[in-house]
Amino acid sequence: MNIIGKKLRNVYNFKKGNLYLYDDLVIGEVDEGVHVSSETLISFFEFFHENYSKPFGYISFRKNSYSIDPQIYSMLPENNLLKGIAIVSNQKFSSLNAKVEKGLYKGRCELFTTIDAAVNWLDTIMPLQNENADISDNSTI
Repeated sequence: MNIIGKKLRNVYNFKKGNLYLYDDLVIGEVDEGVHVSSETLISFFEFFHENYSKPFGYISFRKNSYSIDPQIYSMLPENNLLKGIAIVSNQKFSSLNAKVEKGLYKGRCELFTTIDAAVNWLDTIMPLQNENADISDNSTI
């Protein structure tokens, strides 16, 4: 997947879809007809924990129709490196589900109709988060 200004590091294929890995971004694409369970989402978070040691954003690219239990967002393990989730969909039903998911997720989460808009939003979050970390790390009382 080609994203302007981002270099694709790797593609992780799993039995229900793909994860596209960039330096500060992961794009998840789930296959048509799949049901995303809590085990699937938790395995994603474990994968993130193993592969990212600096802040990143996640884009849920919903080009295919699949189901997800929105309640699982409230059960996700904490990941301080995940700075935001962007859900990309232009399908009405998927957009309605995303609004429910957004309300259940404790972190930053927004809905977009294009990947470019989602990347731009995540890019605005990442520098703010990094600047805050640098300021607090270097300040003295």
